[in-house]
Amino acid sequence: MTQPDHRYHPINSYGVIGDCHSAALVAPDGSIDWGCFPDFDSPAVFCRLLDAEQGGYFQIAPTDRKREGKQRYLPNSNVLQTTFTGKQGRVMLTDFMPVEDLSAWSYRTLNNNTWLHENGSCHSLVRIISCQDGHMELTMRFKATPNYAISPATVQLIEEKSGVICTSHEQHVGLAILGIHDIHAFSMHMEHGPQARHATIIAHFTLYEGERLTFALGVGRSQRAVHRLVSWDLLQRNFDWELSHTLSCWRKWIAACEYGGPYAEWVKRSALTLKMLCYAPTGALVASPTTSLPEEIGGVRNWDYRYTWLRDSSFTLYALNMLGFTEETRAFTRWLLHLSYTDGEDLQIMYGIRGERELPEKLLTHLSGYRGSQPVRVGNAAVKQKQLDVFGEVLDCICLYWSTGNYERYGEQPNGSLWQLLSILVEYVCQHWQDTDNGIWEVRGDPTHFVHSKVMCWVALDRGIRMAQRYHLAADLERWKKVRQNIHEDIMVHGYNPVLQSFTQRYSDTALDASNLIMPLVGFIAPDDPRMVSTVQRTLERLTDQQGFAYRYRNEDGLNGDEGTFTMCTFWLIENLALQGRVEEARQLFERVLACAGPLGLFSEEVSPVNKLSLGNYPQALTHIALINSATTLHRAEQRRKDDKSA
Repeated sequence: MTQPDHRYHPINSYGVIGDCHSAALVAPDGSIDWGCFPDFDSPAVFCRLLDAEQGGYFQIAPTDRKREGKQRYLPNSNVLQTTFTGKQGRVMLTDFMPVEDLSAWSYRTLNNNTWLHENGSCHSLVRIISCQDGHMELTMRFKATPNYAISPATVQLIEEKSGVICTSHEQHVGLAILGIHDIHAFSMHMEHGPQARHATIIAHFTLYEGERLTFALGVGRSQRAVHRLVSWDLLQRNFDWELSHTLSCWRKWIAACEYGGPYAEWVKRSALTLKMLCYAPTGALVASPTTSLPEEIGGVRNWDYRYTWLRDSSFTLYALNMLGFTEETRAFTRWLLHLSYTDGEDLQIMYGIRGERELPEKLLTHLSGYRGSQPVRVGNAAVKQKQLDVFGEVLDCICLYWSTGNYERYGEQPNGSLWQLLSILVEYVCQHWQDTDNGIWEVRGDPTHFVHSKVMCWVALDRGIRMAQRYHLAADLERWKKVRQNIHEDIMVHGYNPVLQSFTQRYSDTALDASNLIMPLVGFIAPDDPRMVSTVQRTLERLTDQQGFAYRYRNEDGLNGDEGTFTMCTFWLIENLALQGRVEEARQLFERVLACAGPLGLFSEEVSPVNKLSLGNYPQALTHIALINSATTLHRAEQRRKDDKSA
């Protein structure tokens, strides 16, 4: 077993704050160890998460470092509080990123970003430290490392030591400190380590009951802009009002959640997390705000997830639609329509958050990686892969959006440019469903005939047919129905192994794949069909660990390193058990998964001696999507069981 490196926090101990433009990870010791500003895909200013020595961080904590805080989200919000308690007092650190409005923006241009003002002051990170009882000695440590700690930076303390400016050729960061003249003692100085390329600013101060300081961080386009930001703009803002307004925005948004079943607090926390991963200026959604967190300690399966996968986005929007949130789908479809494409062949599996097509993958060799897990990557070479399943996922999401009356709700007609795009996608599937591809898991090897990809091609035809019939839209329905039937028959012949009694990963294969658990969830096959019942049983026998957590697959995939279990697949297994009437098994497995979440209800699996779970990026959208869907399915199954008993 790999020995823990105490310089790194467990990934699932981090709280996450965001403003639908970017996000930051806050450790229980009050340290922000990951933050990209002003956007999700901006170079990281704080990256200690990926290198404990070289990476930047921003910590506010008791001077006595032994005191770790207790974190919680303020109810129904993404505002995080960390409480430190000592013998002589108690202090509270409130972290948030102010928001103006959480409504999904209408798509504007491909050049959209957060620079609404020349100095970038429209978006910031705010930390308020206040003493609730007694008194406590506190220390702030601020080490900004622009451009993933690649770029050398100039650090400057501004007048009266009330702020810090850190500038490089790539990024300009400013920190304003409000309230230093209202406390008894405050000192700040700069330190350079013997080999440190970036200076650390250290402030010492003592807070007594009722006293507090506010630290506000922002970014600017230039050194001049960030100087004005720290010396003037941030000082003029009312952060008490902004905190109140931000809380109100998050609470107003989550109040629209229509879910009323068990585990409601978990469902709401997942919904709030998914909303935080929406990029407001364009309607795009990131799969995660982090990069290069490993699937196993020391492994090489470390990917950059700060981009928009059509598959993950469709899953996210489907889950949000299930809860009654529809604006996000409306904004995403506008983003989708503005992508550069001419036909289905030209549609990529993923894009940048502004629609960028090129996402070159680079290695940051100067960073050691989380607990020594290299390489650290930015960009993602999977952008060039062919994955046929994305067509089905996009059409499935939009079909649900239409079927629940959202086009009528917004006073729109479904027969415009969006249907034109969807028709192009269906026609592409008609012509190419027999092609090989890289599959849902983005296997970096030779393309093959993945069963899941064929199933989602069937979904693309099925949803296109449904929408055309319901809204009387122009479509070659007779041909589409014939192709849908052909795909179904082909999967049943080549994708099911009668000896193994299971659907397999590839055509005419023996390897299992948990992605096939999605078959009954998308309506391809009945959950109680004998072939699906036996597939679930084979999955339980051969594709789960001692706790019943599901692996994606166990066969070779062309990469070094081992697979850990995958939470989304475990949630799919839970849904299948519930749909097959094995409700108690499903509920017990659901609760075992919940027990793996961090103290804040956010998921990232850790390596333990009992079972090995892949760490993955944090917080990953797929996990929260699957939690929402499985909680909904489990609730419905329990309701049906109660109704059957009462009847």
